[in-house]
Amino acid sequence: MSYPSPTAADIRRTKALVRAIATELRQRGAPSLATASHAWLESQPQSLWPLLDATVAGSTARKRDDALITAGRWLLATQLELIRYRLERGHDWAREMLDAYQEKLIALAQAQALPEQDWFELVKLLKVAKVPIRPEMQAALTMATADATSGEAPLPQEIPQQFRKLLDDIGAAVDTPFMVVEGLAETGALMPPELRAYMTHELGLSPHAVLREAVPLLLLDPEPAVRHAAAAVLEQVAGPQTVSPMMLRRTLLMRNWVPEAEREAIDRLARKMRVKGVTCAQWSSPPALLIHSSMVDGSGAQSLFVTTPGSRAGLFAGLLLKQGFGIRDAWCDAAVPRREITQAIKETQRAATWHTTGRDYLEVVVQHHIARGLTAGNLPSAMIVDIAEQLGAADWKDRGLDVPAEVEGLFTGLGPKLTSPAAIAASLQRSGAWVERHVMMQSWFEDDAVVRALVEGRPRPKPAVAVRRVLEEVLPARREIWTERLLLLVLWLQAATGDPTLVGRWQDCVVLAHELLEGRPLTELPAMMAIAERSIFAARLGAQ
Repeated sequence: MSYPSPTAADIRRTKALVRAIATELRQRGAPSLATASHAWLESQPQSLWPLLDATVAGSTARKRDDALITAGRWLLATQLELIRYRLERGHDWAREMLDAYQEKLIALAQAQALPEQDWFELVKLLKVAKVPIRPEMQAALTMATADATSGEAPLPQEIPQQFRKLLDDIGAAVDTPFMVVEGLAETGALMPPELRAYMTHELGLSPHAVLREAVPLLLLDPEPAVRHAAAAVLEQVAGPQTVSPMMLRRTLLMRNWVPEAEREAIDRLARKMRVKGVTCAQWSSPPALLIHSSMVDGSGAQSLFVTTPGSRAGLFAGLLLKQGFGIRDAWCDAAVPRREITQAIKETQRAATWHTTGRDYLEVVVQHHIARGLTAGNLPSAMIVDIAEQLGAADWKDRGLDVPAEVEGLFTGLGPKLTSPAAIAASLQRSGAWVERHVMMQSWFEDDAVVRALVEGRPRPKPAVAVRRVLEEVLPARREIWTERLLLLVLWLQAATGDPTLVGRWQDCVVLAHELLEGRPLTELPAMMAIAERSIFAARLGAQ
């Protein structure tokens, strides 16, 4: 399926949306999810093109309207992220769109069609939306950057001097090491790993304390070359004059967040820091927290908001956890006005099922996803360090759940009354009806290229045949995935407070997870049959 093209109506709606967001930016300083028409953007991925056109037009207008340009960029980042979600579910058209978007950026740079800084801002949106850049696209974008930069290339002997001047400018402009890492992450999409590793080494030698403080955070960089450079320069400069107690504390915290093969180097540099006289900063007492957790959806994604109570301002942090990936996104602000926190939570909760949960639940799921991320080759971002420090989470490690053992322990804990053959049969019927009918379970289905292939064949199979093939050909290989998803749902249901409609639900989910582990035929599990039916319905709907 090729990606869709925008209609005239799409273009008109997109322009109106950009204007509405620009108005909100002028009046309130920030856009709202309601005004952004998130649901419409998700249903109209082709709006990406008029959004790009509107943003480029704003950047090249004779009279610049900064609010209009910012609105276009914000909506572009949102749409790119929504399309990336489809890419992760195996939609070929999403890959085509994201590649075409990058090709358009290259064409804009080669034609010098807009100011250089505006072009760089468009490129940064790829990083903001976490859109993967293919190696050949990386090379093309790097070349486009060189073409977009005026002046002659510096001589090799001038490069270190230019880098140090750049780092001096950064050191004078930022307040925290997290700002340094965030800035490097935005520009890193255009920078080869070797060059970023060189910059990391220069950061460690910088006279600016804030730049040196950023180096331990780069132990979590996605590129191994950068992580190795960070460890090497930290060992090189280890000493109380250049390494602060906070740097040592962060190094120790992140030791269990990196691949096993890299931990020996971190242990070695931590020992050297201590031998050289660096003391470790103490952790502050954990503050009181309010934790809002969304339900685990059918893709294994879950969002968490963490705030501190108070009347005027407080901590506002967020985490996006993704089964099979780890920690997909994170952000943290230590001082947000209470009104903004309340409004953001209300707007987000309109689109999903959320509940207040406790700190113990937060600790379990975050550490589980750190571990799962390492298994998948995805390290947590430096922002997790900021969140851990704000929460006083001194002991976060890569503690993955042993899913079979957890499920078996929960099942045994139900007792004989709930685990007899008759009780299991009744429980499976209840969970099947819940998955099929309850609004909060509507996202529980498979949505990828394998399922879509079952409905796109010629002649088109009947729905019953397609459902049977999902049960026989698709879901059996995904028993472990769905068992883990059910366990995560169980933990959320157990942790949710104050909702009587959830009483008894987690026990049925435990029974279902247990039967999946035991290898019971999927045709005997009503919940899995409902998931198969909804998967085919969604695939047919998407094929229209």
